Amino acid sequence: MLMCCLKTEPDTAHSRSPGLTQLWCHWCLWGVSHPQCAVTVALSLAGQPFISLTGPSQRTSPGDSVPFNCTAGPFNSKAFSRDFNVTWLKDSDEHPASAQRLVPDNEGNDFITSKAWVTLTRQDVSSEITCEVTHRTLVEPLKTTMNLSQVLRVVPTLKITTETSGTRVRVQDRVNLTCHVLHFYPAHLRLTWMENRRMIQTLVSPQATRNRDGTYSLEHTWQAEVTPEEREFACWVVHDEQPPLKANVTLQGQVHRQGKGRSVQPYKLQGPLQRSEPGTRIRLTYTSSGFATHQVTVTWLKNKHELPNPQTSVQYSGHTYNVTSSVLVLLTNDDVFSHVICHVEQKLTLFFQKTIGLDQYLRVPPTVTVFQSPTFSSLVAVTCLVQRFYPQNVHLTWLEDCHTLKGTEQPTFKKNGDGSYTLENLLLVNASVQGPERVLTCMVEHEGQPPKRANLILSTTAHTTYKPIGSTGPEMPALIFVVFLLGLKVLLVMSFTATYICRRWNL
Repeated sequence: MLMCCLKTEPDTAHSRSPGLTQLWCHWCLWGVSHPQCAVTVALSLAGQPFISLTGPSQRTSPGDSVPFNCTAGPFNSKAFSRDFNVTWLKDSDEHPASAQRLVPDNEGNDFITSKAWVTLTRQDVSSEITCEVTHRTLVEPLKTTMNLSQVLRVVPTLKITTETSGTRVRVQDRVNLTCHVLHFYPAHLRLTWMENRRMIQTLVSPQATRNRDGTYSLEHTWQAEVTPEEREFACWVVHDEQPPLKANVTLQGQVHRQGKGRSVQPYKLQGPLQRSEPGTRIRLTYTSSGFATHQVTVTWLKNKHELPNPQTSVQYSGHTYNVTSSVLVLLTNDDVFSHVICHVEQKLTLFFQKTIGLDQYLRVPPTVTVFQSPTFSSLVAVTCLVQRFYPQNVHLTWLEDCHTLKGTEQPTFKKNGDGSYTLENLLLVNASVQGPERVLTCMVEHEGQPPKRANLILSTTAHTTYKPIGSTGPEMPALIFVVFLLGLKVLLVMSFTATYICRRWNL
């Protein structure tokens, strides 16, 4: 359902004309999981031409180009000449736009329309786009402005830092873990701390600080107690209803060789935040601090085979050394069961080792096919086969001539030997329905990627009466009866013939 919520207020920022009114219209499409709204700014004088400016229906990221549409009118077609001009401004600089044109309505009036494309940048949080229409019949130009912040989304960057009271932290001491959420817009987000994948605290719209470029940043600290067991702490952020972002750090208690106590060795072992398809190279990174020597080596192994060209650096910091190592891993279709081992040695002695499953970074897109087969009476079975995809979560929808079909069966998943999945979904269609050519579409959405479709033109000629194997069929008794009658007639004819021949011989 499409709704327009109007807000009317006197305009004091864009025009000096008395009685000029500014209308804010938010066009919203309801009935979906997240209402999609397009912001329209309109300026009008009672009984006079108005001007409106419409932006995209959803926020988008820096680097994307988005359209803005400007409309002014109505102007009387008889008295209106074509010597008008539309000017676009981004901030104070003139901005190129498409050719302006006149659009007539059913009441003998004309409207002026023009479109401008704007490539957004992160600095556009403080920018605005202006549309100005001039004509000799207007006392002064029609002008309206929209803030680009209304259509801009700047995705935050995340990191976790650790702060301890010294380089050696004993068991039962506390470590400050700070989640830094940097340069995001708009300000609303939800932050969640998790320990070993269990939620420990959630903050909705935490207090953020405005940066000079108009974006926001925030920091939140969680105090963790040091224990002998390894624990993973993660900071999850959901921003503007987008997929969650995560930063994590692991605290591991290890025996300190020069004493009987235990010390904590904070490290980070992380990969990309989003899944990638086979053929993509992903980067895995190990970061740790507090090493007593620079003699540290990091080895990466995939399925027990050493990975080439790791990038390792050892940096002196205060009285200890910090180590960072990264490696590129080529993903393949068979990596659902693959793993990478990060092996760290200090002075040729094993210091740290951890295994990473590549399945958490892999996305294998499905192949989709549709076929039909005859069944009982007037029904035709149409099957959608979705093959070899990973991970399992997919959404399947049947469409007929672009309309969603409801009441379909739940899909059946099957796990393949390589860890991927296959899905079959059956749809029964009444083939006796008369009408134009019917097109059935199986649409599959996987991991937030663009949907894949497979189409089938429903064939009524392929529809035949189905007979199970071993059945004689309804016409078989009649056939036997006919054969019996023919055989009886043949016997009678042969009997009469034999009798006649015998009598002739006796004579």
